[in-house]
Amino acid sequence: MKAVYLKAPNQFAVRDVELPAPGAGEVVVEVRACGFCGHDKIMAGYAAADWEPFGHEFAGVVAELGPGVTHLQVGDRVVVETSIFDQLSDEARNGHPEWDTRGPNYMSLPHVAMGFAERTLVPEVLCVKFDGIPDEEACFIEPMGVAVDLILTADIHLGNDVAVMGCGAIGLMALQMARRSGARRIYAIEHAHNARKAQLALEYGADEVLFSDETDLTKYPFPRGGVDRVLVTTPPRTIDLATRLLNVGGIAAFLGISYGPDAVVSFDSNVVHLNKLQIRGSNAIPALYFPQCLDLLRAGMVDVKKLITHTFPLEEAPEGIAAFLRDHGTAVKAVMLRP
Repeated sequence: MKAVYLKAPNQFAVRDVELPAPGAGEVVVEVRACGFCGHDKIMAGYAAADWEPFGHEFAGVVAELGPGVTHLQVGDRVVVETSIFDQLSDEARNGHPEWDTRGPNYMSLPHVAMGFAERTLVPEVLCVKFDGIPDEEACFIEPMGVAVDLILTADIHLGNDVAVMGCGAIGLMALQMARRSGARRIYAIEHAHNARKAQLALEYGADEVLFSDETDLTKYPFPRGGVDRVLVTTPPRTIDLATRLLNVGGIAAFLGISYGPDAVVSFDSNVVHLNKLQIRGSNAIPALYFPQCLDLLRAGMVDVKKLITHTFPLEEAPEGIAAFLRDHGTAVKAVMLRP
């Protein structure tokens, strides 16, 4: 079978590999759709010791059962959680399964193929059955769970003014959720070069789009002086800016990831202290809220169709991903589709 591997920026290759038989508690999932994640792009920026499989935002069909599998059958349509809590952990037993980050994790398992492949091995416990949703939309459930975690971390209240920093797929899904959560005004913050993201932000409910490369946001005349919540989906270096946009008592929730020196950021402690601000980290490990996300899609409360700007078949993944990464004007989300 075929699988896509990466090693460094824009170094992708389709390889012929042999998938092992499923072990105890595992299933073979035939991949139908897989999204290209921004984190995949980040990891591609750090040369690996060797070529590695990738892809974790995927939906597919159970094709084979390993020994001991009980809650799945061949033919079931599934989306795959990247991780789950250990039900025997102290955190879970104390009522906070979301605090247990040591449970089974798809990303850390040894793989010869992941989501960008014809098939992949998945622990049964990470599979969530679904129906009534096209595969290309179902593959958004994993990043949608990330957006839900961000929204819950930000604790948006009725009438809050909200800024969404970064209008990628997660930011635009979070924007829709913020509107549904009762935000009074929503400001989408992006770079001016991507007209598609700005257009979608307005279609999804933003009251204004502010271009951070053209406007000094710290001097922008917000009606209330600032905003009450900032959802930071941009790199960690933007946390300082987020704190400067907040009103007294505001919350900045962030999930942006960087590595090495870029992971270390600074902010003015007096801004945080004197304005009684909170900076909250959102980390969707374990990957929760999949049933809720499926319901949000079915109910039409979150739209993902318009987020798909690039599609390609598995065999053309290297070229398709490269074209997506080059498209700075309209790119939002790339999805690999299989018949």
